[in-house]
Amino acid sequence: VGFIASGSVSSSNLTSENYIGIAQETVSTGNDVKVTTISGVDANQSSLTPAQIYYVQTDGTLSTTAGSPSVVAGTAIAATQLLVSRS
Repeated sequence: VGFIASGSVSSSNLTSENYIGIAQETVSTGNDVKVTTISGVDANQSSLTPAQIYYVQTDGTLSTTAGSPSVVAGTAIAATQLLVSRS
């Protein structure tokens, strides 16, 4: 799982205000990346619990526990799909 903070992909500046979605692949700095943005469905997940809210962690992973800062990634709509949203 990767996340995109507006203007950067760095986890050090993650906030709920600059989170725009989940990267669909890993890319090198300076290259284009496909992003599932707010209200889109990211279908590249696994082992999600449907109806559970997931949070972005500063290492780019998802968790059912809020990190610091607390940034909502979205809500699982299936074991492999996350409806990307904001808090």
